[in-house]
Amino acid sequence: MSNFKLYIASSIDGYIAKSDGNLDWLTGYPNPDQLDYGYQDFYDGIDTVIMGRTTYDEIMGFGVDWPYTNCKSYVITTNKSYQLKTPNTELINEISTESIDQIQKGSNKGIWVVGGGRIISEFLNNDAIDEMIISIVPIILGDGIRLFPNKSKETNYEMINAHTFSNGLTNLHFKRKK
Repeated sequence: MSNFKLYIASSIDGYIAKSDGNLDWLTGYPNPDQLDYGYQDFYDGIDTVIMGRTTYDEIMGFGVDWPYTNCKSYVITTNKSYQLKTPNTELINEISTESIDQIQKGSNKGIWVVGGGRIISEFLNNDAIDEMIISIVPIILGDGIRLFPNKSKETNYEMINAHTFSNGLTNLHFKRKK
């Protein structure tokens, strides 16, 4: 059975974007060695991506080709008439046990919960995030969009690995205790 995985960057103070959704603090972070922070290895282990509509719109606004052409994609929105612009992408109008089971049955590898924070919290509250890789960027934003903005239920994870890169970014890898 495929696992649900969170792979996301966060500031030290727990924000994944500025209040206006801006990611310049992340895209402008110095990376002189052009590190991918384990992204390609992670991406090679998934075949499904899930994101909220705001995250989808943000990606579409980058002006690049859809980066998840090799994956089945799901966009979560309450807007039932929302128009998707990417191949192999479906709408989900609510996160439920049924939608989680549907996604899991359609995956043969791993399932990436891309974001945003509300979607992450909903998956946590449905016991549907099996692993987390949180890349901690050594910056304090002071305000913005929280990694876990809604009240997430208490869930125990164990540390699998912590890896600090030459530029100070640190990946923390957790697995949910069952």
